Amino acid sequence: MLTAKSSRQSVSVRHSIPGRLRLHLSPAPLAPRLGVLCQSMPGVTRVRINAACAAVIIAYQAEMTDAGRLFQAVREALDSAQPLPAPAKETGGCTCRPASPGKSGVGSNLARFLALSGVMAFVFVRKVVFKAALSEAAFSPLGLIALVAAFPVARESLRHAREKRFTLEGFLAAGCAVATLSGQALTALEILWIQSGAETLKAWVSERSRQSISAILDLTAKNTFILAGDVEVEVPVSAVKPRDIVVLHTGEKISVDGRIVSGEALVDDSPITGRAEPAHLTSGDTVFAGAYVRQGIIHVRVECVGDRTYLARIMRQVEDSLENKAPIESVADNLARSMVRLGIVATGLTLLTTASLWRAFTVMMVMACPCATVLSAQTAISAAIAAAAKRGILIKGGRYLEEVGQADTVCFDKTGTLTSNQPRIACIHNFSACSEEELLKWAYSAEVHNHHPLAMAIRNEALARDIDPISHVVCDFTLGKGVRAVIGDDVIRLGNRRYLAESGIESSARDKEVSSLRERGLTVIFLAKNTDILAAFAFANEARPDAGDTVRTLKQSGVSNITLITGDAEQTAVDLCRQLGITSCHHSILPAQKGEIVAQLRQGGHKVIMVGDGINDALALAEADIGIAMSAAGADVAIEAADIALVRDDLADILYVRELSRRTLLVARQNFWIATSTNLGGALVGALGLLSPVASGLLHIVHTLGVLANSSRLLLPLAGPAVSDDCAQALPVCPQPEQEKA
Repeated sequence: MLTAKSSRQSVSVRHSIPGRLRLHLSPAPLAPRLGVLCQSMPGVTRVRINAACAAVIIAYQAEMTDAGRLFQAVREALDSAQPLPAPAKETGGCTCRPASPGKSGVGSNLARFLALSGVMAFVFVRKVVFKAALSEAAFSPLGLIALVAAFPVARESLRHAREKRFTLEGFLAAGCAVATLSGQALTALEILWIQSGAETLKAWVSERSRQSISAILDLTAKNTFILAGDVEVEVPVSAVKPRDIVVLHTGEKISVDGRIVSGEALVDDSPITGRAEPAHLTSGDTVFAGAYVRQGIIHVRVECVGDRTYLARIMRQVEDSLENKAPIESVADNLARSMVRLGIVATGLTLLTTASLWRAFTVMMVMACPCATVLSAQTAISAAIAAAAKRGILIKGGRYLEEVGQADTVCFDKTGTLTSNQPRIACIHNFSACSEEELLKWAYSAEVHNHHPLAMAIRNEALARDIDPISHVVCDFTLGKGVRAVIGDDVIRLGNRRYLAESGIESSARDKEVSSLRERGLTVIFLAKNTDILAAFAFANEARPDAGDTVRTLKQSGVSNITLITGDAEQTAVDLCRQLGITSCHHSILPAQKGEIVAQLRQGGHKVIMVGDGINDALALAEADIGIAMSAAGADVAIEAADIALVRDDLADILYVRELSRRTLLVARQNFWIATSTNLGGALVGALGLLSPVASGLLHIVHTLGVLANSSRLLLPLAGPAVSDDCAQALPVCPQPEQEKA
């Protein structure tokens, strides 16, 4: 880790990949100032500051500068005697600081609401059931309770006043004080009761969303095995230290960066590189966090432990999601402020025109509590985020929920996004007189006990054709190369060219015949019986069953541009685009170039969604207006960079979240109409003398409940778009290459 110190100031590199650099500053107040300086550096495209944890995240163009130059420039700025520039405004909250579990506010809000509910129940029983008089004077028990209950609102309004902000709390506090001092303590209590209930509901919905999302993140909790003497011990990844020996088995996720000291394995590093074919790694090779061991056992000496605060960062983003307001929430806040100003004017005009304090006070009571207006968007957004979390969709803020339904461009990664990680047989190139069924029977018989992805593809194709395997006497696997099986009097080998060469079988001539398959990006292995090569099997990653319908439905829903951005070869990418009906294709793309393509689309005036699943997609996910990460069990960096994470790894959830976005906006607009119309209508009726101050409190209850009931409809199941059965059919085996015409 690079670290530079200047007197009492220091900067260190916490994380670096091409195009992205994360710095940690000390002391913490240095971060905002340094962020301003970094924005003016050549090649820097964007700077994000987390002031609370003293971090600066720099996105830059790799062809113009690099992490070393940026770090050197920052170090020189610290060494310079010139003061750093002051930030123009305060930065947002930190997304990497662990959330405090006790700060949800549900408990305190609920206690206050229950206490006020008890008072209101006592008043109801005394006045309605027993028909007893009850004093509402300022210094009566009821008046004193109202003043005490108004204290939290008054304290909040004073804090806003010190910040030179006039907010709803100030008007509420003033209204309650006037009501109590004028002998209408019950009216003041009604307003405070409604306000307390609204705050409790908002805190409860937020906490419910957090709990749903916490359950999602529990799926990604990571443990690993370390070697303690000769014993393997399971420990949390956070407890792993550099130079520990981590033992990784078949099917396990690699959670550390390190070097293999013993063993060999097939490692799926597609989340990092986007490459579909697993890599055969042995002693001396390097492995990275985020990859998977598909087959084998390896011992890895830890060089770098993954970010120990990953889950805390995600949870902090969830904690801040309500502050990351959707534009429609800002509309609600502005509308509420306008209603407050209108209430002041309406109260004054009513007093001037009617000379009735009673009528003016009624108008003020109606307009002083635009709770329903404030809650119109908040409750809709919170309910939608909670509903999405139940379905396994993590939405990190209301802004992303609103914008995902407005996007006109969707960019897809290929491997793991539009295609599954399980390959299929694309072509069988037959060199013999055997039928394809016979070839599959030999191959299936040799691979029947193998769990390699290519072996599973052979098995699936054989089962689809009702082919049964032949029992073998001997079966030997050579990791990363092939398999040898003795079936009757014959020796069957299935593997790559190097494996056949090591077995004394010449395959160079046959290899030239299938070179066109490799140019298409297919994985090719040979089937040999004794010393004769019978066939070549070509494999491709299978498109997800619902990929075609997802693309079609996106076009029908208003998406005008669907683009494939992949690191795979041209022919592979073009074939997939043709199959799915995608008209725009960028192939053989490096991770940094993916972000540049997304940036170009945004500069062209498009609102862009980027859908990916790997570390190689992280820059593009961060660059897009809305980044959607497939599978929360996938690459941590991709999920962190994304704005929405689909835990179920289901493409149909993209359609669901777009439909949820549209429904949420519709419900919020309906709530605006409910809240505003009842406020204005109540003020008019109050000005005419047809509404009492007590009745104005009942009006608040009715229209606030109406808003809450309307928003709660979003918690009901929303059926996802149907996926036709046509896409669920297995793809047929491709024609033999010699029969194809270019």
